[in-house]
Amino acid sequence: MNEGIFRALRALAAAPPPEEREWARRSGEAVSVLRETLRRHPRFILEEHRSFRLTRDGELALGLEMCARGKALPSSPDDPALPAFEALVENRPDARRELDQIHATADTSLRRARLLVERGDVQRGLCLLGDDDLVSLALPCVGVEHRTTLVDVDARLLSFVTDHAAARELDVRGVQHDLREPMPRKLTGRFGCVFTDPPYAIEGFRLFISRAIELMKPDGRLWVAFGQSRRAAERGLEKQRALLEAGLVLLDMLPDFNAYEAGESIGARSDLYLFGRTPKTRPLVTGRVEGPLYSSRKPNT
Repeated sequence: MNEGIFRALRALAAAPPPEEREWARRSGEAVSVLRETLRRHPRFILEEHRSFRLTRDGELALGLEMCARGKALPSSPDDPALPAFEALVENRPDARRELDQIHATADTSLRRARLLVERGDVQRGLCLLGDDDLVSLALPCVGVEHRTTLVDVDARLLSFVTDHAAARELDVRGVQHDLREPMPRKLTGRFGCVFTDPPYAIEGFRLFISRAIELMKPDGRLWVAFGQSRRAAERGLEKQRALLEAGLVLLDMLPDFNAYEAGESIGARSDLYLFGRTPKTRPLVTGRVEGPLYSSRKPNT
């Protein structure tokens, strides 16, 4: 069975029957993929009152495929830090779509935090290049005491993070900076690890990667989150080409690691990649930048 069809059917195995956007989030597939599945396999899926469920044929097809793959239905671990962190993120500023802000789920932010600790990247000196997902505040929830630096253009977000950090005496340093300007010299070459979930548009992606390289030490590492619809794989290729052009080497890749509260055009999911520097690593963009950076094709003003 095609992977996109399998994920579309598996997402309908859980109750209650989802509407289209929720179906995309559950499956990790773009809405366009789900519609194509519905068109090509009407025996498997029934649409009722704008929601979707499996037919008996669909249940049988899914069951046979699950047996063939030897997989159980997905389940989420019970993270003891999740309730408190969910209460925290409920009060964060609304996502600014003109900046391509699409909030990751609270569970994703906590898993990112645990991963950064487990891989030793917080201890190496961590910079978050943009953090509307509040990984900076998820790290203390998992017991991190090392300093974290956050660079973001959004003054509302920085105020939220730094005010919360000050109230709890957390070591989070916030720096407001528009990445269209060169990185401040006090930050360049200072970090052993940079984490970023960059804009979807390739212009913004290339800029974020370039600024991340400026921040990294010679032996620094870079975590990058990005994804694309199964029906637009060339957009992922475009970003992979940019990373290769920047002279970065792929060290690890975690498929479907990130889940989002929106972003159904890419299935509300993205992969997480880890890159290392090489002697050929260099920024793709230098100096001051003008022009479009985000999916809206309008620069932030």
